Amino acid sequence: MNIAQLSLDNIQEYGEYVALWFDDRSITNVEQYHHSSKLARMLQTHGVAPGDRVIVMMLNSPDVMAAFTATWKLGAVIIPVTPMWTAREVRYLMEDSHASMVLTSPELAARLVEAAEGIETIREILVIGPTETPGVTEIADEIDSAEPYTPMFAPAPDDMAMLLYTSGTTGDPKGVILSHENLVASIDMVHRNLAGIKDVRTVSSLPLSHIYGVLVMNMGFRLGTRIRILRAWDTQAVFEAIQELQVNRLSVVPTMLTYMLNFPDRDRYDVSSLTNVGSGGAPIPEAVRVEFERVFDCTVKQGYGLSETAAALSGYRPDEPYRVGSVGRPLPGIDACVLDNENRPLAPGESGEICARGPQTMRGYLNKQQATREAIIDGWLHTGDIGHIDADGYIYITDRKKDLIIKGAENISPKEIEEGIYAHPAISEAAVFGVADERFGEDLVAAVVLRHGASATETELQSHLSGYVTKFKIPARVVFLDELPKNNTGKIQKRSLRDQFADLLRNPAGRLGEPGASNPRQVGSSDDRQN
Repeated sequence: MNIAQLSLDNIQEYGEYVALWFDDRSITNVEQYHHSSKLARMLQTHGVAPGDRVIVMMLNSPDVMAAFTATWKLGAVIIPVTPMWTAREVRYLMEDSHASMVLTSPELAARLVEAAEGIETIREILVIGPTETPGVTEIADEIDSAEPYTPMFAPAPDDMAMLLYTSGTTGDPKGVILSHENLVASIDMVHRNLAGIKDVRTVSSLPLSHIYGVLVMNMGFRLGTRIRILRAWDTQAVFEAIQELQVNRLSVVPTMLTYMLNFPDRDRYDVSSLTNVGSGGAPIPEAVRVEFERVFDCTVKQGYGLSETAAALSGYRPDEPYRVGSVGRPLPGIDACVLDNENRPLAPGESGEICARGPQTMRGYLNKQQATREAIIDGWLHTGDIGHIDADGYIYITDRKKDLIIKGAENISPKEIEEGIYAHPAISEAAVFGVADERFGEDLVAAVVLRHGASATETELQSHLSGYVTKFKIPARVVFLDELPKNNTGKIQKRSLRDQFADLLRNPAGRLGEPGASNPRQVGSSDDRQN
């Protein structure tokens, strides 16, 4: 089955209804499908064919949603990219994926032209909306005048539908290959687990460049959801939407719950319609979950999934009581187990690596055969997460095996940031690690050692990094040390750094401990913090 069939099945099952609110517009499911069909015709006119790879880099909008359906209808592969990425980051993705087409919006066009310079595989950059950027093609009028494309490409089960780039411990992002079968299986599993859910009204700013946002979008077709879609998170707009549309369910990352709890005008809005909140993307602090349930009189449960599992792995049924610290049980059709370092199964309650298998599991990493072999062993996907499964089958995540930082539900590779730091002439050594943060779950800290006789400040290094990574990945603090802790083989011990500076973001004015605590150049001003 082509995953785009979901949007057509939605019309056949629910008839025409207002499915989207965006800005001051309301859009029916029929209008949205018609728009995606016209976009598909336009893409075909510009040469997009089955198997072609199409980069879509835009803020959330109905156009982005239509781009998924349009690309899939043609049998092409969509590559969703976060709008925050720098030209340097996007260029790597273009080269690695061999993408042939780019679809974007006017405010991002210049960045994509810069990223694509000299890349022969990129045939054209298409822009929806007026722009004066040279080297691109405006297509809004073409879409409006296009005849709808009606065929539905019939994919083989393994045909790639989406290539989703996620950070890896090796530094360079890895392209997760998800087939039509993977995406359909993921939706079927979540739908079976949510049996009986009806009349869903929601608001979402989950980025459609993230697998969680894609899951919520596709589930909207299956459930007949009515949704207000926001370009990006806006706490006031979320409260307004809950009140205006009588929103009853939310899908969020933990950071969003914190924003809502801390919103000073929250009592001005009637949010009594809200009954259920699903949290994913990162572990939810229990204190935040409990407070949110108390303040907003609703149920909050966390689920678990990865890009490599098309977002689906575990969760709770609607009538299932929440177990503190658990991400629920494997979804229908998914097997999960805990393995030790020798890939031997462990008994209930014993801690090891969480592994899973099922039809939703990725086909592998693009151009990275070794990484694929390390991730999928004997059919089991090794998640890189450490935890245990209790006797009733509930999964608990306690730590991470992979050296990734999860900030606001986004996986961030320390290595790509470290490489940018090392490009500064004053740096001798660098290590980037995560520490607990109330807003993002984790935030980034960089520990650096300066070359002999060199000087640098926190602000200088943060500004330097802006040319290498998006602002969201720039460390909130920079710690200057005389040396970095290492083991007997010379490997930097990031766990030691995390433990030593665990309270740095919560208490930036406090003493930092050894080594180098008395060094006056150790830490820059707390006023320089960036997020």
